[in-house]
Amino acid sequence: MDEITPAAPGVSQIDPDGPTIGITRFHVGTRTMTWDARAAALFDDTGDRPPFEIWSERVHPDDHDVVADLYRDALASIGAECVYRIRRPNGEIRYILTRSVAIEPGSWGGPDVLTGVVLELDPELGREALLTHVLDNVTLGFVILGRDMTVRYINAQSEKHLGVRRSHVLGHHIHHVLPALKDTYLDYLHREVLRTEGEVTLRTESIYLPGTTMEVTATCVDDVVAISYRDVTEETRAHSSTIEAYRELLIRSRLDDLTGVLNRAALFERIARISDELSVPDALLFIDVDDFKTINDTYGHITGDLVLRTNAQRLSAECDSSMVIGRIGGDEFVVALFPRTELGSATAATDVADRMHRSSAAPIFTASGEIGVSISIGIAQNHAGCAVEELLSSADDALYRAKKDHHPADPVTPIRPFRRRPR
Repeated sequence: MDEITPAAPGVSQIDPDGPTIGITRFHVGTRTMTWDARAAALFDDTGDRPPFEIWSERVHPDDHDVVADLYRDALASIGAECVYRIRRPNGEIRYILTRSVAIEPGSWGGPDVLTGVVLELDPELGREALLTHVLDNVTLGFVILGRDMTVRYINAQSEKHLGVRRSHVLGHHIHHVLPALKDTYLDYLHREVLRTEGEVTLRTESIYLPGTTMEVTATCVDDVVAISYRDVTEETRAHSSTIEAYRELLIRSRLDDLTGVLNRAALFERIARISDELSVPDALLFIDVDDFKTINDTYGHITGDLVLRTNAQRLSAECDSSMVIGRIGGDEFVVALFPRTELGSATAATDVADRMHRSSAAPIFTASGEIGVSISIGIAQNHAGCAVEELLSSADDALYRAKKDHHPADPVTPIRPFRRRPR
């Protein structure tokens, strides 16, 4: 595996022009519904009312009988599907394909929770699209797992990609039927979305198709995890070619060509310019990667470069427009926090440092396995209008004290090595 690029922290942005498969959960006894962000977007959920109330309002009056038949069929067996219309708040009509993919019995033995998937159709296709089994022909791979990682549903694209028959995996723990997926990014995605109840997206090399880069997105509804993935190999290659073509321009523009943040000279020039025009920094953070030499010595410089790039991305994601970040050499980064001109004082340096610690603690997936990395941060507060050189010296001293207080006792090792499929 070459590299994984996590999305920004929090819930990912959904591409309104891309294919969207949402997941819904209907609780029969309470007549309530929950859904993921993609289904919520399809039904224009603004978060001010229960999903079932919004869904009931959106369904076209002329299609209520069609939907009622769907749920009667779904209570009897999975695989029930239909196409119906919904009306958006602006009056626009959309066509929605719904298919039931799992039934969970209640304590009395009858059906209690129905899990379904929803997909918007091209209005020109109308009800005829039902005959084409749209969910089995979309270019997205789509898998639904329970909290215990039992396979609830896979579509035809997933059958092709994973090389399995649907009937052989449904109802089974995914590690039992697809052992190559154990201890890989799939476990991380499953764990993270259950913990955050949000959405997580990453890019990684396909385990089943070496040389293919996949973008994998996981989201959660109740205790059900929906995972979709698409082939972005050509997109990634095009991006890599663009990066290579502009590498010289990046260098000339004084960005660090490895991490993409400001290099040392540009960083201090930017800080000096802002200090002259607006104000001196309120605080300076001096950051480095714990035991980085051990990472390089153990896994090599390619992995070391990946750690630096990933760390720079994560640190940058925690910086807003009132901050300036740069790499000053090796594994060392500096962040300057300036006052917000219109909003008063700068963000508290300790809050920024806490966020950076949490962000950097997420695992990094490499060809060797899953590596845990930590950072140390020295904070220098500017209480007397100090010059940047004085702040940097104070932050450097604070970094030394921080590393002395909590420097890891053991060398860095993979948390979980991947288990590759036999070649």
